[in-house]
Amino acid sequence: MKNFENKKNTGPGIMPMIWLAAFMITSLLTSCEETEKAIQPEGISTLAIEEGKNTPSSIPYSGNLVEVKTEHMNFIMPDEIPSGWNTFRYHNDSHMIHFILIEKMPVYEGQQMTVEDYEEKIAPVFQAAMDLINDGKPGEGFAEFANLPAWSPQVVYTGGVGLISPGETAQTTLKLDPGVYVMECYIKTNGRFHSVDGMVKQFIVTETATSASPPDKVTLNMTLSEAGGIEVEGKLRPGLHTVAVHFKDQAVYGNALGHDVHLVKLENDTDMQELETWMNWSDPKGMETPEPAIFLGGTQEMPAGNTVYITTVLKPGRYAWIAEVPSPSSKGMLHTFTIPQGK
Repeated sequence: MKNFENKKNTGPGIMPMIWLAAFMITSLLTSCEETEKAIQPEGISTLAIEEGKNTPSSIPYSGNLVEVKTEHMNFIMPDEIPSGWNTFRYHNDSHMIHFILIEKMPVYEGQQMTVEDYEEKIAPVFQAAMDLINDGKPGEGFAEFANLPAWSPQVVYTGGVGLISPGETAQTTLKLDPGVYVMECYIKTNGRFHSVDGMVKQFIVTETATSASPPDKVTLNMTLSEAGGIEVEGKLRPGLHTVAVHFKDQAVYGNALGHDVHLVKLENDTDMQELETWMNWSDPKGMETPEPAIFLGGTQEMPAGNTVYITTVLKPGRYAWIAEVPSPSSKGMLHTFTIPQGK
């Protein structure tokens, strides 16, 4: 569910007019003491590098740990989690790229909207629109969004876990208020959104809250804004990193999305133009499996003023931070960098 009105989202609760919703194993909760304690990374994780994974299964986390697993077109996770700071550790055990977009469902005219409302009133509209776009009729496709329900602008995007390639694990920490939430993935396969084929799940964030604080040992600070694009401060070194992502503002771009950020591992043969095109869902080839590079997580969009935390291991090599907007480099939303050998 994304916005189709060309205006800015200036803060929490100020949502665009029309939205794009083309779209854990059992909860591994720590003991009360562990849940309330912010567990912080210290220095370089030699073990993590030796495991050969950017996000191994035992890296530090803050707040309540929520294990999420995908085996195909599904999300396996608890039905209820506490409010406050939650770390989503997402294992993509499927054969396709996915992500988690978390959406707070509204109460409209006294009725709580649920995943059933999404599946009946949102998903069919977006698939009909995408079908027309794929048939070379973008004007007619975008016109389909007039059929979205009146409550759709009140859905609040609250972040999530960024794009993650098959076999990878990604970890993002964010703060959630009590309410009814839906998580979805709107990656496409053969032109169909994954959320239309079952990749959507409802969960409840309870009034019971963790007392944990966000991570305080941040290694990199990132600011996302329409004017500045992706701006990163901190030492680029191999090892374990916690990246604080600050949403300075929020905007609506040419494909009707707000900005988010995703981590990509670049190889010598990575086609950067293909990568940029792929990030635009409104292109028939955009967000379509298979992906043009290895994605290692990140965060989905949030209203202005929010901060989320990405925890990952950066091994020596070339990487990029990239947003899901048309032509990211022209907007400062493509930031390439290199992690050197050694400390």
